[in-house]
Amino acid sequence: MPTPTHTLWPAMPPQLANDILLSVQKTNKKLYRTAVEVMAPRMGIRVPILLEMPKASRHGTWIQILARPELEVLSFNLLSTWLIETQRPMLCAWLDSLGIEHAENGCADIFPPQPDVSLLKKGVDVLLGKFDPAIVTVYLHSFNQIDETQWPELDKILQEDSRLQLKATVQA
Repeated sequence: MPTPTHTLWPAMPPQLANDILLSVQKTNKKLYRTAVEVMAPRMGIRVPILLEMPKASRHGTWIQILARPELEVLSFNLLSTWLIETQRPMLCAWLDSLGIEHAENGCADIFPPQPDVSLLKKGVDVLLGKFDPAIVTVYLHSFNQIDETQWPELDKILQEDSRLQLKATVQA
């Protein structure tokens, strides 16, 4: 069973998590507003008060809340929106490495059965050679949550490859 995306938030570097949320706020105001409405009651505050908080503080709290299993759908939507809006070259490189047809934005409509493990490993190596390992890790975990993928071999690679382990760094 692939790792759910809600587990990524507390594991990723806080700056990356904040950047993701800031990007979604800029590119998909409706989704960000939904996040605000979901987060406010969980934080025990009203929406207007939440919106008055400094974004870094607001998002720091959100990261903890997004780690809850019941927020998996919101987590996946935030991550996939950010990936599609900001990481298109990486999405295209991954799909190209697997021979999967896709649109310009790096989205595919049809996914094959799980590719051979050697092809998956080659694709991972391509991504890690070109892109930030933390972003690659977030992407591959998110990719493997798509209903048509959820490839056990990709999940195994994500668990075992030391280059694909997120490391939340605490700022002093």
